[in-house]
Amino acid sequence: MTASWMTTLRTRLAPLRRLAMVGLALVLMMNLAACSGIISSDAKDAARTVVKVAKTAAEVTGNEQLKNVLTPVLNVLNTAEKEVKADNIPAATNAFAKFKGLWDTAAPVVKLAAGDNYGLINTGVNLVVKTFGGETAPTKDNALTALGGLIGPLKALLS
Repeated sequence: MTASWMTTLRTRLAPLRRLAMVGLALVLMMNLAACSGIISSDAKDAARTVVKVAKTAAEVTGNEQLKNVLTPVLNVLNTAEKEVKADNIPAATNAFAKFKGLWDTAAPVVKLAAGDNYGLINTGVNLVVKTFGGETAPTKDNALTALGGLIGPLKALLS
């Protein structure tokens, strides 16, 4: 229960941490500019540094949030893939049942992180849902193809 609470807290505080880093960087820039004898090129360099620090802070907190929402999705997909490889399609389908709820939470964050590559991920999601959500059980080959086509791009986002 404590780990879940900490994860929720960390996720909700990520935008606040990002804002604090940007604010700190702006204060640093203003203090540098206010110093007597500062050369305008130094002020421009300080402003560039502030932008780099803010961008890095945004990327770090964004990656943290991405990892927090993608890890459970990948766990479900990896479990389903393991079951399919063991020729246990019903167990894979049961494992996959959790996917939809997890994906609904992860999709907005993944869309932001993936940018132009989101179309490939969305196609993979649709294929996996169609493969496991149909009226007939998928074949081993179809299931492995669908799962592998989604697991690969999602893992690539985390690296």
